[in-house]
Amino acid sequence: MPLRMWLEGYLEFSGEVEKYRDDVEELRGDAAELLMRGVPQERAEEGAVIRALNVEGKRVNVKIESGSLVRAGDALLRLKNLLAERLGPKRRIGVRKIFVSRMELTASPDELDVGEARKLLEGVAEVVEEQGRVRLVFQNLTEQDLQSRMVDRAVKLVKTTRTVVEEAEKLAPFGTVLKSSPPKTMKFNREVASTAEELGWIKKFPGRGQWIFGPPMAALLRGITELIIEHVCRPLGFEEWMFPRLLPMDVFKKLSTYVEHLPEGLFYVCAPPREPTLFDEFKREYALKRELRTDLLKNLLEEPSYVLDAVQCPPFYQYFSGEIVRLEDLPIKAYDVMGGWTWRNEAGGVEGIVRTNEFLRMEMVFLASPDDALRIRDAVIDASIELADKVLELEWRLVAGAPFYLSPEEAQKRMIDVSSTAKIPTLDVECYLPYRGPRDSAEWLEVTAATVHRTFYVDAFKIKEAKGRPIWTGCVGHGLTRWAAAILAQHGFNFDNWPEPLRKKIGKLPSVARTIT
Repeated sequence: MPLRMWLEGYLEFSGEVEKYRDDVEELRGDAAELLMRGVPQERAEEGAVIRALNVEGKRVNVKIESGSLVRAGDALLRLKNLLAERLGPKRRIGVRKIFVSRMELTASPDELDVGEARKLLEGVAEVVEEQGRVRLVFQNLTEQDLQSRMVDRAVKLVKTTRTVVEEAEKLAPFGTVLKSSPPKTMKFNREVASTAEELGWIKKFPGRGQWIFGPPMAALLRGITELIIEHVCRPLGFEEWMFPRLLPMDVFKKLSTYVEHLPEGLFYVCAPPREPTLFDEFKREYALKRELRTDLLKNLLEEPSYVLDAVQCPPFYQYFSGEIVRLEDLPIKAYDVMGGWTWRNEAGGVEGIVRTNEFLRMEMVFLASPDDALRIRDAVIDASIELADKVLELEWRLVAGAPFYLSPEEAQKRMIDVSSTAKIPTLDVECYLPYRGPRDSAEWLEVTAATVHRTFYVDAFKIKEAKGRPIWTGCVGHGLTRWAAAILAQHGFNFDNWPEPLRKKIGKLPSVARTIT
């Protein structure tokens, strides 16, 4: 029995689409043709067909049936583009959200391995075997799931034919090592943060996952920053920008995958009213009792109106939001480090200076053609590896990383095609930390992550190209405190043992601040 797919979902628009019902109905003929594009006439049953389409409020509800040549998820994305192109200029409304409440795939047991499906797709899809058929049921899929072809990869993973098994061998979990440096001699094996604290290089701040960095650590971070600028940013044509770190909710809501997957990973900010008398009781309690009555603030503060930036690149997309660019003027490449701290409410607890709630990053972000976006991302990775390997003499490896918006639990459920870097959304450079144990079993430290977003942020922030040509964005995050931790973990705290380019950049390592206690 050939593969069949059934999809139920909706397209949500920025405004009421119900009053343009006639426009939507007029497009059904074009949509039917579009969903069969590329399907030979003799294999028409393997195309996609709209079985139901109705308009309700801001939503267009759809049911789509398909075969294997135009998969149901791809058909929904085609429909989205058609509606956006036709209704956008005419009615000034756009598609804000795609949601698939249910997607079913049905095939014979000869095509899908039921045992493998139940084992590999546990928590991802329901696997049902009935009346000589195997049915995979996926629920609550987002546009990102469709764009990343998550369902297709799941099917490839559990197909039984030899051809597809060979193809599936290119699929691998996030964290797969792509290449690595030879083992290097380690000059140190103690835990970094506790040693730095003993030496007075850092001191805990009362907040969770926060540190005060003294002169030696600050000098190390400054040296690393300048080396990344010198060896990675400037040679590749990136120019320095400065980004805000306080994101209004209007910007935050455009980061839909972060909102959907990791809202618990952010800090939310409430703006106070500018009326001093409202704080009289709060001030009086402190003046009389030296108590901070935070309970009194609950009735004074607004609901959260900002988030502290956890990813650092959204201001770049906001800069171009609603703007029109020309492909001839691209790529535009920026790096930001002077904006200061980045904040995340880290999952699984904090750890020394490698997993903290407040940390230093350098962000590189770019807007480019699709081919250029991939080339830029890979060039940044190559330059970062060169810096780690030749300049800083670090032991490193390159892995297929999970995008920032996926929690570890979500990432464990997914597989990616590692046959080429163009098919990997995120590349991570990791460094070995000797104090964590043997190389083959220890958790390595991610110091740089480089992602190509394709059209995700271009669409979310409504960035247009003058002639409608495709444009993509990408970003690279260098964890400066993590680079510092890798250097200290492998080279130790003796300045004379550090790589010569780093010592030259720092000059003379400052002394720690002394106290008589």
